[in-house]
Amino acid sequence: MPSLHSDISARLLSLVRDGDRLFIGTGAGEPRTLLRSLIEDVLPQRKDIELVQVSVGGSEAITTVGRRHGHRVRLVAGGRLGNAALTAGDAELMPASMGTLARMIADGSLPVSGALVAGVRSADGSEVSPGLSLDLGPAAAHAARFRALELNAALPRTRAATWLRESDCELVAETDEPPPTMERGTVNEAQRAIGVHVARLVPSGSTVELGVGQGLKGVAAALAGRETGFRIGLHTGLITDDVRDLVEAGVVTGPACRTRQASVVATVACGSADFYRWLSDNPAVQLVDSSEAHQARHLMNIGQFMAINSASQIDLLGQVGSRTRSAAVVGGGLPDFATAGAHSAGSVIALESRTRHGTSRIVPRLPFPQLHASSVTHVVTEYGAAALRGATATERAERIIAVAHPADRDRLRAALAEADRYQEV
Repeated sequence: MPSLHSDISARLLSLVRDGDRLFIGTGAGEPRTLLRSLIEDVLPQRKDIELVQVSVGGSEAITTVGRRHGHRVRLVAGGRLGNAALTAGDAELMPASMGTLARMIADGSLPVSGALVAGVRSADGSEVSPGLSLDLGPAAAHAARFRALELNAALPRTRAATWLRESDCELVAETDEPPPTMERGTVNEAQRAIGVHVARLVPSGSTVELGVGQGLKGVAAALAGRETGFRIGLHTGLITDDVRDLVEAGVVTGPACRTRQASVVATVACGSADFYRWLSDNPAVQLVDSSEAHQARHLMNIGQFMAINSASQIDLLGQVGSRTRSAAVVGGGLPDFATAGAHSAGSVIALESRTRHGTSRIVPRLPFPQLHASSVTHVVTEYGAAALRGATATERAERIIAVAHPADRDRLRAALAEADRYQEV
């Protein structure tokens, strides 16, 4: 008698054709049983398959299969393994925003043959909840030739505006595998200071996008410590345990926007086991797809919308990016949120002034900028907040240098002066 795994593999093999482009669900909400069947049993028997995923928070298992069987891996954003695969040439970068990708998938300019996604049945069994991931899933599922749904009873039940029905799917696999967790790390003094500086910039009554990253680890606690009566809504991408803290502290009350009553609107979630229990059937949280969460027009119509994000590097113009084309990806939701924030209450980039190796995260000029300076209104480090709106290029540089590590400021000023002399010549 065939095992459940072999049965799933056989059914998936019958759906996947040579040359297909497959979308894999995101992060902690990826369909891990389907993914194992795909990697172990299907890909070795198929040719020229292209795999597309936002792999942050997930297993990043697809990063290992590209060269081995002659398939292609395209990452919208990657974690540690994804970035290593990009550097090694085992994966290719798709530096497109989530909002752009949702449109491209929906209108067919990025055709998708199959969508492998995960969800969980509602308590009465009548509907399917997206569990921990929605983002590009609805666009991919609607556009694809086939849909493979992993119904995982161990996922939290989250509310969503629209999602799949079991009857829409050519393959339904039932599992009960606990989702991966992301535990909190410690917060250092620099991160606490950054949190205080960022929190002071947030207007009460605004709607906030709160990204993730080392530079933002102290922001939630600082927001929770604001004055009595301080209230915000959250309209963001990934939510974690920090969001639970803000809701329970009475800081996030919402609604997050005019079209949703929930105080937290997001696309994906990842956190501790306690966070998943809190998230399940919680009316304060609603998941939406990227065609809404990352739509610039929708974000700009929210009112006082502020984007708060982190980065690995920033230059003296306020451009965000990296030294090398294949290094950490600055894409995903950042361009959508930062652009909308810059047109509204603000777009904040927060980062520690130096890496753990003691090199400056603020550099004279980035050769591969991935977020334009016009989408950044504030740069925050542990040394303060640089307000950039209305500033000239020289003023922006001077203000950013003022929040760099004190030991790096003279070198940055010298680089700025050298650039000015070169420009005069």
